[in-house]
Amino acid sequence: MTVPTPIVLDSDPGIDDAVALQYLLGTGLWDLKAYTSVGGNLPADATYRNARALARALRIDTDVPVHRGAGRPLSRLPYREASAFHGRAGLGEESLPDSTAPHPSESSAQALLRLSREHEGELTVCATGPLTNVAIALLEDPGFARRVAKFVFMGGAAQVPGNFTPVAEFNIWSDPDAAEVVLSSGIPFTMVDLDASHQWLFRPADLAALEAAGPGTALAARLMRTYMRAYTRHGGDGTCPLHDPLAVAVCGDESFVTAAEGAVIVECASELTRGQTVFVPTEAPRIYYSESPSLTARLRLTGRVALGAGPRDFSEHFVTTLPRWPARP
Repeated sequence: MTVPTPIVLDSDPGIDDAVALQYLLGTGLWDLKAYTSVGGNLPADATYRNARALARALRIDTDVPVHRGAGRPLSRLPYREASAFHGRAGLGEESLPDSTAPHPSESSAQALLRLSREHEGELTVCATGPLTNVAIALLEDPGFARRVAKFVFMGGAAQVPGNFTPVAEFNIWSDPDAAEVVLSSGIPFTMVDLDASHQWLFRPADLAALEAAGPGTALAARLMRTYMRAYTRHGGDGTCPLHDPLAVAVCGDESFVTAAEGAVIVECASELTRGQTVFVPTEAPRIYYSESPSLTARLRLTGRVALGAGPRDFSEHFVTTLPRWPARP
């Protein structure tokens, strides 16, 4: 019998963050050591509140601590929430009761550091929001990068347009300085970006399957119905991407995406291209930036980058996995 792997989910719930948590629990692959919140889809106070409520709804709040993230991005640039997609309170039309669990004294970054020491060489960290907490942990202790076994994050756009600006994906745009701190740290990263997440869609038939699966997926079905409507209002076709659940899935199985090795450099200085993730493949046909020693050195800090869908069907796996961990209806 496989022993579950220790993992931390760092999240800014958020509708797709919420169902990503239920998906993670349903896989049975993971020993969730902490659920750490971060500001992103909504400010930090709201995402912390939502994380606690989701922990209660998914019946883990007596076992898994929920930690509050940084109050603001590292960036001095303006913050912008995503309530147009996730609702004013971040969870669509839901109003979930708070957990009665105590509030941990540790911040999200402090919890990440402690767990990286307790589970050195074993810990997986999955980030589905801006990378502020992970960057703070690295700035406090750069050794965090070598103690983490695997770091997977949802964010970026390697070869496709952004979803917040023409070149930037929302999570990276929200705190580009944090993203650059993380991606230049040497941490073993996998970037699950729009190139891949826009290939795995949640469709009306998937919603019908969740609605038919019983009360344990009723909350997820309501959330995803709201999410689909939001995408339709913004010019969609009645489907929505499975951004954050896909990142969780890739933590356990990269065959859900097609990935390549390379460096990712985040644009932080220009307002026009803020948050752009410049992907330089290791197997690039030519040598780039040879006239710049600093950029040449930066290109040696590589990771895995998702460039599209993989051979394993993630949309199907997502729908069949959620019922394995029923939520309170």
